Amino acid sequence: MGASVAAAVTLLGLGSAGTAPAAHTLPGPDKAALVRSLPKVTELPSGYRPAGELAGRGHFYTAGAPTFRIDDGGAHHGSGNTAAWAPLAVKGIKGRGTQGILYRVEDGAITAAGYLIRQADLIAGKSFRGVSFREIPLPAAQHLTVDFVKGATADSNQYLFLWHFLPQEGEARPMLPAGKLPSVTTLPRTFSVIGADVHPNAFYPRMGRHRRILSTAGRRLTNASGDESVLYGEAAGKLIFIEYIFNHPDFAAGVSWPAMPLNGVPTPPIDNLHIMHYAATAEASEYYTVHMYFIPEERYLSWETEPPSL
Repeated sequence: MGASVAAAVTLLGLGSAGTAPAAHTLPGPDKAALVRSLPKVTELPSGYRPAGELAGRGHFYTAGAPTFRIDDGGAHHGSGNTAAWAPLAVKGIKGRGTQGILYRVEDGAITAAGYLIRQADLIAGKSFRGVSFREIPLPAAQHLTVDFVKGATADSNQYLFLWHFLPQEGEARPMLPAGKLPSVTTLPRTFSVIGADVHPNAFYPRMGRHRRILSTAGRRLTNASGDESVLYGEAAGKLIFIEYIFNHPDFAAGVSWPAMPLNGVPTPPIDNLHIMHYAATAEASEYYTVHMYFIPEERYLSWETEPPSL
C-alpha cells in the first residue's frame, strides 16, 4: 500500500483497533486514494446487484425487494420505544438487521451506505429499531444527507438516509477505528448536558446522556449549516452516539437536508442507529431523532442506570 493510501486508511478510521489518528488534520490524499482505501463492492455478500441511480447520489447496490426499510411500528413513541425494545434485546431477539440497506459504489468502492424509508411511514409516526451497519466492516462516516425521493404516487414517496465515507469537500478528517470510543473530554466546552427531566444527572435509561451547544436550535433546521444542532451521547465518560433531531412536519412537506457533518470530533464507525418518533407534548411539537450508536444495541438497551465503565 502506497503512502497516500495508508494515510487515507487512517483518515477514514479503517486502521486496526486501538490505533487512534493524530490529533491534527493530516495532509490529505486525493479523492482517488481515499476511494481506493474503502471496502470494495466485491466484499458484499452474494445476492447484491446494481440497483441504478438514486436521488442524484450516484449508483447503488441492493440485495432485492423490498428496498425500503420495514418499520417497527408506531404503538410507542420516544423513550417508550426503547422500553418496549429492551426486553427483546435482553432475550437476544434481533431486529431486522441490515434489511433494506443500500450501498453506493464508485469505481468499485463502497463510498456510502444508507436506507430508504417511506414518507408515509414517517408521516404516520412509525419508528425503526436497530438499523444496522454490521454486514461488512465500514469506516466512520464523514457526513449524513437526507433526501426526499419523489415517487410516481404519494404512496411511493421515500426518504434516502445516506451516510457518506468521503468528505463533502476538501480533506477527510481523522476518525477512529471500530471499537475505539472517544472520551467525552474531546468535546469542546461549548457542549452542555441537556434534558434532565426526571432522570438523575440527565442519564436516560437505555440511551445515555445528551450534550449539545445550547445557543443553537435543538432541531436541525432546513437552512442550517455545518454541524449546527448536532448532539452527542455519552456514558461512563465515553461518547457512544451522535445525533440529529428533525421536525416531523418537514418530512410531511417533502424537504431535504444537505450534508450534516458527523466528523466534528473524531468518532468510530456507526454500529447501529434508531430512527424514533416522539409524539407532541404540551411543551414541544412532534419530532424524529436519529441516534447513531458506536456500540451494539444489546449493550445500551440493557441500561437502567449508567454503566460503571465501557
